[in-house]
Amino acid sequence: MTANKRPSTSSLRRYLTSRPYIAVADIRRRFGLEPDAMSVVSRNGTTAYVGLPEREATKLQDLWQRDEVGVQLSVEVRAPVVVGIYPMRIARFVMDQNTNGHGHANGFHPHPEPMTEPVHPEAPEA
Repeated sequence: MTANKRPSTSSLRRYLTSRPYIAVADIRRRFGLEPDAMSVVSRNGTTAYVGLPEREATKLQDLWQRDEVGVQLSVEVRAPVVVGIYPMRIARFVMDQNTNGHGHANGFHPHPEPMTEPVHPEAPEA
């Protein structure tokens, strides 16, 4: 992507909150970002490296500091490295896609009136 077509803060936020988890590599692919870029993000004394260009890392840091997203750090290396991002709240339009328009995701419609007791035949006397 050229410098003028890079993601805005709102498009990055929309992408990050549209899924339950996004790997950093998926962000680079989605926006055509430099694959070898590395930047530092920090929040409340926690500093971590992220494989994004400085501009996008700054936007991610801003979203992280405002508690709009969380970051997953790698457990495979000793340095704090961000491997994924997850939203603190899933976007409402994502939640609405999982229903049938009436708030029932699996198509089940509860009956408005209670069901009657089934009729059991009396047991024959011996």
